[in-house]
Amino acid sequence: MEFKELFKGIDSLYVSYKGTLKQGLRELLDEKKTLAQSDNEKERALATMDIDDHHFEVKDRGARYYSYILEDNWYHIQITASKKNTVPTMYVQIASELLNRLGHEYAIYKLRELVNKMLIVIEAETISRADIFVDFATNMDFEKIEKQSWITRAEDTLKRWKRETFTGWSIGYGGHISARLYNKTVEIKKSGKEYLEEIWANQGWDKEQGVWRLEFQLRREFLGQMSIKMFSDLLSKVNDIWRYCTCDWLRLAIDDNTQNRTRWKTDPLWEIIQQISFLDGTYTGVTREVNKARIPSDKILYQNGIVGYMTSFAAREGLDVVDEEAVMKCWKEAQDHLKRETRGKYNDYLSTKINLKKKKYNKVLSKIVGHITNLSENNQQ
Repeated sequence: MEFKELFKGIDSLYVSYKGTLKQGLRELLDEKKTLAQSDNEKERALATMDIDDHHFEVKDRGARYYSYILEDNWYHIQITASKKNTVPTMYVQIASELLNRLGHEYAIYKLRELVNKMLIVIEAETISRADIFVDFATNMDFEKIEKQSWITRAEDTLKRWKRETFTGWSIGYGGHISARLYNKTVEIKKSGKEYLEEIWANQGWDKEQGVWRLEFQLRREFLGQMSIKMFSDLLSKVNDIWRYCTCDWLRLAIDDNTQNRTRWKTDPLWEIIQQISFLDGTYTGVTREVNKARIPSDKILYQNGIVGYMTSFAAREGLDVVDEEAVMKCWKEAQDHLKRETRGKYNDYLSTKINLKKKKYNKVLSKIVGHITNLSENNQQ
């Protein structure tokens, strides 16, 4: 049986904060949210907010308990409008790319800097959810595993396929603990997390063999039972959590046809997984800058976008190739069409569309209104 560990760590981290919003922040958020809800595209493009070197998009809608949402490629921040202390003031999801590339300690450090720009007093920082994982290559055929081989405290166990391709197992979905064992090389074709391939390759992945991920999602209720509140609590107990998840809560066993399944021997591959240790100084990912902007990949922009439209144009015009002449012809006809549709306001129309895309991609507009550092000055007066 082959097993090669490629990467491990914390893939998702949700952190909540209780505190007091700085003076003027709630009013500024109201203003930006109103712009986001406007029927006027120019006004919608202004629904952005700068906090230090982050250029957040302000969403037009909130979520349960949280009226405001700010988002870029690092953080998804939800902020409550209520002055009551019934829910955390802020609820933040840290992007997995930031965690995997620059590390969880750096991600938390930068988040705290950000939160200090928005809250006068931070009363509490609480880990609300954490996902711990290991990526590995193996020659084991997980599709052949039978449901009864999973010895688990979870109530449901599901085997999953995508069309004809087996993609993995889902165990305990929706519970305080849940697990997924899935083909990560298949999943990243949809998620676009190709940066993981570089991390795997640095640990000896041959770029051909499928990579599998075992991931445990840990919700607030379970973390509370483990006395995990602060981020430091999570780090100090992450190995104990992994042992509990892979030994007590879930185990892959060898079916020996005896009636008492709990006495079945543990599968050799699972025994290796049980011994995995976190925070041992290995596999820290790829240390490089993670763009704060949510810019589209070359594949989305060119292959799915421009090439898709150009081949449609060529087919409509009866052309056999997409060459420079075809591109120029398409662009000329597009200009003529837009000039007719906008009644001569062609440049203004394009400028508005560009600014809307900049907002979506967290790129700075030519004019920014409401920089968050102004709030810091107001609170010092």
